[in-house]
Amino acid sequence: MSILALDIGATKIAIALLDSQLDIHKRAIVASQGTQDLAQDLKGALQSFIHDEITHIGVAAAGPINVVQGTISPVNIVQWRNFPIAQFLQEIFPEKAVSLLGDCTALALAEYTVGAGVGHRHMLGVVVSTGIGGGLVIDGKVHQGESGNAGLIGHHTISFDSPRICECGRRGCLEEFARGPKMVEAAISQGWRGGNDFQALAQSATNNDPLAIKAIDDGARALASGLINAMMIADVHTVVIGGGVSFAGDIYLNPLRAYLREQAALTGFLGDITILAAHLGQDSGVIGAAIYAQTHSNQ
Repeated sequence: MSILALDIGATKIAIALLDSQLDIHKRAIVASQGTQDLAQDLKGALQSFIHDEITHIGVAAAGPINVVQGTISPVNIVQWRNFPIAQFLQEIFPEKAVSLLGDCTALALAEYTVGAGVGHRHMLGVVVSTGIGGGLVIDGKVHQGESGNAGLIGHHTISFDSPRICECGRRGCLEEFARGPKMVEAAISQGWRGGNDFQALAQSATNNDPLAIKAIDDGARALASGLINAMMIADVHTVVIGGGVSFAGDIYLNPLRAYLREQAALTGFLGDITILAAHLGQDSGVIGAAIYAQTHSNQ
């Protein structure tokens, strides 16, 4: 059994061939920005997988998605609106069913099954990177909702009178305060000159730069508010944090944990929350897509 898995993100599309034990045997990467024809670039990369004995195809994609129609419209990939990803893949790999889920749902499923969330009954998985998203696993099953977008927390409003208008068109979205590039932007606006990406910001904070520390602290506090909103709605007490921003480690995770616990205590029922760092790194998306493709095809 071989599973072809794709993880479609704001900056790249990761492609992997996995076996039934979720070991990765082959990889490819396609940049999802700065290209004239992303579909053609992806098709070219997939040619090297055509002769592999693929039994399942799983796709994890940045949202919003539509699992009923098999389409994706990632907010940060402007050239793909209602892109028919399932049909596109079936034309390359005839007679192969395509299973589609959100990229953050894929992370949640992967971490729940073989990562940081093993042993927990319910779990919210969160990706904090170029964007912010979430995915829910309830009683061992992914909860996708009607269209596949359950847990898409990055685009709920946390400040309705904010002047910040998100790329999605709404005002005051969580992403506008808590995603990596926005924390960097906030630090630069206050005079920080340590670089232009979150990795540099985190390094400056580690070196006790007060502007970097404040920008990260503000972003962590905003994310905590968004996460508590989601945790209260679903009554989920375990959160696994993944994505590129989380790779900064404790300089980011410690203030996030502190704000989460502070706000959870005020709810009256979330006092026993568990906040975990993801274990699977950048492979969580393809692993989650592979797990879902295996299990979904057997339902």
